[in-house]
Amino acid sequence: MNDLNLRVAALKLCAHPKRFAELRDALVPLPNTWITAPHDFVRQFAAAESSAEQVQVVKDVFYEYQQQDHEKVPRFLADLLLASPLKHAVRNQLTKLFSDNALAKQKAAPHHRHSRELLLEALQQSLGEMASSLAVITPPVSHERTNDVFASANACLQNFPFGREALGTQVHLFAPLLTTALERYWTDICDPSLELSPTRRNELYLYVQNALRFLVSLLAEWSDQLHLTEDERFPGAANEVAQKVARHEDTPWDVRSIAGLLIGHLARFSGTFQTYVEDCSRPQAEQDVPVQTAALLVLRPADYAENAAQALAILKTIVAVGEQKSTVTNLLVFISKHLFIYSKSLGEMHAHLPDDQKLLYEQILAQLQVFALQNISNDTDSVRHMSSALLHQVLQHAQAAGQEELFQVVYRQFEDRATSLNASCLALEQLVAVAGVSQSIENCPSLFGVIFPRHLGCEDGVDALFKVMMVSAHKSEPFAEWQSRWFGQLLAAIHVPEKRRPVIEELIAQAVQLEPTRLAQLLLPDDRLPLSCKLAAILGVRQLSVKRQVLLQSMKAEVQLALIGLDDHTRLLALRFLVETPRPSELLNADQMGAIELYVRHNANNPSAHLRQLGYGLLQKALKRVHFGLVEYRKSRSPASQEVFQFLIRLIRMLSENLFPSANYGRRWLSLRLLRDCLELTETVGITFSEMGIELPTQALMACLGDSYEHNKVLAAQLLQTFQSHSLFKPDGIIQLLLSLRPSDSATGAFQLQVYCKGNIAESALPTPTHGDTIHEPLTFRALQWCLQHLREGLRLAQLDLGEAAKLNPLYGLLFASRHLLQQLKLKELAKEPGWRQCIEELVTICLAVSSVVLPVVSSASPEGHLPETCDQETDQPLTNVLDRQMTREELQQVRTTPQMILLCAWRSSKEVCLILGELVQRAPLEEEEQQRQGDFLLSCVQLEAIGEHFLQLLAETKHRGAFEQAYVGFTMLCRRFWHSESLRLNQLPGQWVNEAMAMVSGQEEWAGKGARLCATRRSAGMPFMLQALVCTELKLGTHATLYRCMHRLLEVCERRTAGAAGITARSHALNIMRALFRSSELAELVTEFMARGIQCALDGLLLAEEWAERNSATLLLAALIVRVFGVERARLETGELHVRNRMTGRIFFTRYPQLFDYFHAALQRESEQMDSGARGSDHAGGKRRQAVQLEAMLLMLSRLYPSSLEGAESTLNLSEFVPFLIGICHSHDLMTRELAAQVVANFVTQDQALAEIRRIVIELKALQLRLQRQDEALNLNTNLLHGQLLLLLHLHRLVRWTRPSLTRMQLHTLAALAAPLLQHDACAFGALVEVMVAAMEDAVEPGLLDFQLLEQIGAVYLLDHKEVHRRCQQLGISKRFYQIFGLHLHRLRGISQGIVLHIVEDLAEPMWALDELRVELWLYILLQRSLSKQHSLVSEQDIEHFDFSGDIRRYFETLSQEQREEVAQELYESPAVRSSVLQMLKSSRRSCWSLQLAGRLAALQPLLRDPELDLNQLVKRCSEEHSAHQEAGLLLGLRRLIGESKTLERRHWLPVLDYAQRLVHPGQPVYLRHQAAELCDLLARHHLRDQLGAGITDVDIELVGRFIALVLLLLHDDADWVRHRAVQLVCGAGLSSGTEHTVEPLHGARPPLILPSALTQDFLDTMIGKLRVVDVKVVQRLVDIIGEPFTCAEAKELFDKQENNHYCERNHVLVGLRDAHARARTALHEVSNK
Repeated sequence: MNDLNLRVAALKLCAHPKRFAELRDALVPLPNTWITAPHDFVRQFAAAESSAEQVQVVKDVFYEYQQQDHEKVPRFLADLLLASPLKHAVRNQLTKLFSDNALAKQKAAPHHRHSRELLLEALQQSLGEMASSLAVITPPVSHERTNDVFASANACLQNFPFGREALGTQVHLFAPLLTTALERYWTDICDPSLELSPTRRNELYLYVQNALRFLVSLLAEWSDQLHLTEDERFPGAANEVAQKVARHEDTPWDVRSIAGLLIGHLARFSGTFQTYVEDCSRPQAEQDVPVQTAALLVLRPADYAENAAQALAILKTIVAVGEQKSTVTNLLVFISKHLFIYSKSLGEMHAHLPDDQKLLYEQILAQLQVFALQNISNDTDSVRHMSSALLHQVLQHAQAAGQEELFQVVYRQFEDRATSLNASCLALEQLVAVAGVSQSIENCPSLFGVIFPRHLGCEDGVDALFKVMMVSAHKSEPFAEWQSRWFGQLLAAIHVPEKRRPVIEELIAQAVQLEPTRLAQLLLPDDRLPLSCKLAAILGVRQLSVKRQVLLQSMKAEVQLALIGLDDHTRLLALRFLVETPRPSELLNADQMGAIELYVRHNANNPSAHLRQLGYGLLQKALKRVHFGLVEYRKSRSPASQEVFQFLIRLIRMLSENLFPSANYGRRWLSLRLLRDCLELTETVGITFSEMGIELPTQALMACLGDSYEHNKVLAAQLLQTFQSHSLFKPDGIIQLLLSLRPSDSATGAFQLQVYCKGNIAESALPTPTHGDTIHEPLTFRALQWCLQHLREGLRLAQLDLGEAAKLNPLYGLLFASRHLLQQLKLKELAKEPGWRQCIEELVTICLAVSSVVLPVVSSASPEGHLPETCDQETDQPLTNVLDRQMTREELQQVRTTPQMILLCAWRSSKEVCLILGELVQRAPLEEEEQQRQGDFLLSCVQLEAIGEHFLQLLAETKHRGAFEQAYVGFTMLCRRFWHSESLRLNQLPGQWVNEAMAMVSGQEEWAGKGARLCATRRSAGMPFMLQALVCTELKLGTHATLYRCMHRLLEVCERRTAGAAGITARSHALNIMRALFRSSELAELVTEFMARGIQCALDGLLLAEEWAERNSATLLLAALIVRVFGVERARLETGELHVRNRMTGRIFFTRYPQLFDYFHAALQRESEQMDSGARGSDHAGGKRRQAVQLEAMLLMLSRLYPSSLEGAESTLNLSEFVPFLIGICHSHDLMTRELAAQVVANFVTQDQALAEIRRIVIELKALQLRLQRQDEALNLNTNLLHGQLLLLLHLHRLVRWTRPSLTRMQLHTLAALAAPLLQHDACAFGALVEVMVAAMEDAVEPGLLDFQLLEQIGAVYLLDHKEVHRRCQQLGISKRFYQIFGLHLHRLRGISQGIVLHIVEDLAEPMWALDELRVELWLYILLQRSLSKQHSLVSEQDIEHFDFSGDIRRYFETLSQEQREEVAQELYESPAVRSSVLQMLKSSRRSCWSLQLAGRLAALQPLLRDPELDLNQLVKRCSEEHSAHQEAGLLLGLRRLIGESKTLERRHWLPVLDYAQRLVHPGQPVYLRHQAAELCDLLARHHLRDQLGAGITDVDIELVGRFIALVLLLLHDDADWVRHRAVQLVCGAGLSSGTEHTVEPLHGARPPLILPSALTQDFLDTMIGKLRVVDVKVVQRLVDIIGEPFTCAEAKELFDKQENNHYCERNHVLVGLRDAHARARTALHEVSNK
């Protein structure tokens, strides 16, 4: 019972763990008896202001106090120890002081030292006094106080020898008190008149648990002393309560377990132990399991001589209960845990048994093994782990006793397949751990005959078993035998395609670790093994690291191919193999350096951020080794170091070349970082550019300053300003960028200005400022003055006409540049110069003035449409996208001013002003702080006040989100500085602002005027950001007072429910502010304790709010809280269920937020009672709807909970408590509420509860059917009730499936009989009924589940008048799909293949049915699956995913047998009826398309038929025409079928098809269509274009070949990796490349490998142009022009250079490769002509 300790129980009593931690850190109050004590040591302790000070006082009092009251110190310390909370620092220290070690450390005089006897006496007196305090009868002591006393006294047993000894003398006082307390607790729990809330009842159970455990501990330790207890009620009354607790089913299992232990200890204590064991051995009810398991645990080894038979009988009963209740999870957890504990005690039992009872011992072990094998593969983790440990323990006992029969049980189970494969493997794994491998191999021949060959690498259990056996066999088998058996099995498995390669590779690496040297010799030469397997083995074994140089030589070609291969995992392994080494100082060799260059050349443009980061990390390791080489180069210039030096030069040049204009983001990201690292490396070693003979790529870096990503700009600017000799930027060009309307131009101009200011020499000088230059950063001072001059001009224009200023001088670019320059400066140094102080003062003044100009725009009620009246309304000027390109001043004057321009100018200017002011306040010296140090300052008190008021005004009045978000950033900087300020006035300002904000939000009268300025819409605009900034910046001080003050005030505002408009506004603001605080990541843990109250406020707001503003705020708050509690929404599963990480067990949820259990319980109970009584929560529709909304919100939260395996084990806050109310809510008037309630019920109930509920519903439905059959006139059918029952039945059936076939048959029989009369009453309920039947029929895949009679009854439902079904469904707007799916499953269950085919082919083809959506979807899915199963299939899995088939169609197809699938598919393929129906629908869809999805599926269905009536000429003509996007898939399938079937393709069709494919590969097209274009291209290349693509062809169609090569290039540079990979397969598989790049040596006899498109492109171009053998240079030039056309046209520049739709393609890189291929082709032509 170690897991049921006091500390865990005490923690459970707290509402929140953090609050428990705060309780431990809080001050310990003085004990009541010492409050008025006059002693100095008492006053010292009372004066302590923190727990740390209290600890120090306690130590000082114990060791150093030597005054006249010395003899009272032990008693004071003892009282203080028992009064301190558990785990508190003071209690921990006192526990250490009351010990022999502390006594030995005393340094006082002998007569002032504490003695052991004195300390024990003090503890005894304190314990006695504490026990006496509970003996008061009137008034009775509260339960909380009683529990605190018991918890404190019981803590004396936890690692406290003095406390244990003292408690042993006082046990006679506590035993009667414990008995009385137990009676009081249990009386309150059982008293219905008290109407205890669920959480209060749970607390009482925990009090009972603590009292029981304390009493068990006393009986186990001091049973002899307890015999002296004078209280005659003690054993009897305690036993009576324990018997009730142990057998009470609603009591948590942990409490019942301890009660059972108490019963056993009391039986031994009272001398009735033998009778007690005999009673437990008799068959008893299920509720007696805790008593019986406790009986096993209290048995001692010596007791088995008389009670072994009884123990066996008890064990059999427990195992039988476990088998009978195998679906009750918490019961299995309880039994498995206790049986495992019991198994540990059996080791000594064997020695105490006489020889004639040894058989009983074997039977006990056999019973334990039976339970373990039954549950070893249980779905619950704790049961599975406990059962595995139990089996291991049993097998160890059996081995010690020589009981081999238990081993044979495991062997037989494995060989006979008596259980699942996973369970058999787990059991055998435990046996191997006990008995070794040899016996298992001998007794289980199927291991190497069937299991490992077939399932290794496919089943986790088999993989784990193989690993355990392989490791164990290595210790006992000779190497040759071990290698042949185990390693040979792995080598055989790695070549099987169905195996999971990563798993096999991990096992191989594990094997190599066991025998690194010898296995490496076998592994590495094997060409059949993939390189990733070899590299994983080498990298996983340290002993092989020293041989990497040798290994690299032998695997050089393989490693080089891996570095440019398509497999990401292998590519990174190869790079690791190159750069990682046990000795970081080991220099790179030539092969390694060449391979690294190869990797960088072809992997720099990888668009995957994850792979890019991993690759960059590995390359940094390579640069560390380069550093050692450079150091050696500086010292000795050895040949190896010279090679490293040359490698660095080549690498820097390569990285510089990578910064070409159209380089994609990945290439620029990696190249800039590596270039920075390389240049820092050279600077560290002291190598100059001139020594390396290279120049910095200045122009490329200057171009990088215009990058879209700011971190790339930062890196480029750092490189330029560090290594440039003089600046090439001109002020005129910079100012044009800063005055541009495009924010990206402003950022580029600011970085150019930064580089300009850091240059030693500038080609063009800035104007000299009027105030003169400064000593510190003079060039930056000039630049800032220059910006201020233009800002003044822009400000004057904005004050006159903001519209003109927004076009001609939008201000934000200059402000951004000013802020950017300030960030480069050390502001403390600037304060020493008057020029800088005046400059900063002017900057602050201009910023405040700019803010006042733009404030009317950003604080407008509609900033997006605000147009100032002063703006000229030029109606004749054109509207132009001014952000598309940079425009001149003259062009801008001709553009019409729009509200969007003004808003852009306003909010971005406001943003920059806020960031500048925040930056200055955070970093600049302040007057109030520098006055104390008599230093210089940049910001005066007046400026600080103005800045503070400016931020408060912006956050209170701004309506534009971008503006107040940036104001929040600046205000955060200000608050952070003020919270940490040494100035008292500044330090107090944030607290004052919080008080004022809270007063405005809560609507206090004295702040009503200012509160009216707050934005009541837009989620309170900036007010939540203001409070978030004030709260979060205080955290750095280590205090949370402001957060707690704000949260309590906000929650009180919401809970107070003040009437009137002011109250509604206050609650809206409070809800919005709490939403911001709950969403803040900085407050993630701190706000947890307020979440329960926040959820209650949000739910109450949904129900009680009268205005939409408050309801909207409550909804947003609830959404934020759901994200905070359950995590950010992840992608749902294919079944539509929530991701497991967005769900939580009810145990964890209500342990964190226990008060929500009462809230949900009361709310659900209220709603359920109202529905049962027919009452309504409100008389009008609005209140009724709000009630449904609140209930729906609660159900959405509950739907994210699911029962824990420990449900009911340690708490009574169980989800099953809600089930009765949820069943009532299933009758709600709201459809969504009914559906959610039914779903939640199915989540909360166990399988047994679900079966019981299904029985109840079926009985009620049967009664309803009989009443409908009698046509009872008094029948008042409640359709909401009926529909809710059917929905609940549907979800419960999906939970239990066909686990009870008889019940499911009764369910189907009842529903079939009810269907016909129900159709006449309500079509919605009829639809739900049929859906339940469909769900049951879907699961009926095993033969014999449905007999002929039941099928006839079910078939009667399908014989109803179909027109009537259609008419009634149409009246309610319900789809008839459910009825059609029902018919499909009915014909399937009848088992007649011809009937299934006839129904699918003919019945669904009847035009009268309007079944177009279903039948077309079904036909298409079946025919796609048919085509997919064929060799050289026309379709792939991507086609099936593209059409997004519904789940019911997929499930129906899966229920068909393989023979049925083949027969149905063949009939559909050949059916004339299907063909005519499809063609007829196609004609109809062309005239009037009523469904785009249906038309698209029809177009795809036609090519899959046997005779599709498709004409290639018409298809090619359609390719050239405009058509809808939804028809593309069908058009492509038709083209691919006809082209594939025709032996030749006419020349007139080639170009139209290629043009069509090129349109499909446009980056704006869906990925599916681009992939289909690659498939079409592959088909053309392999069969129909061979004559044009072959070597030495004389009659070459240049237009055709050029278009084809251009198309392949577009595919190789597609944005989607799987399209690129398909293009690589096309190039390599169709013989369009020479196999590998010229830098890589091809493997002998190997087929061309699949390599990266970047490595394949050049080879592809060379091969294709070289094959043509065209002599005419003009023809070659024409060919090159055609190939480059898609990359040189105006659309290509817009498309690829901006990298919006395609992040991979680099236009310039492709064109350079094409130019190089052209040059090589011309050289070859000249050589031919010369010959």
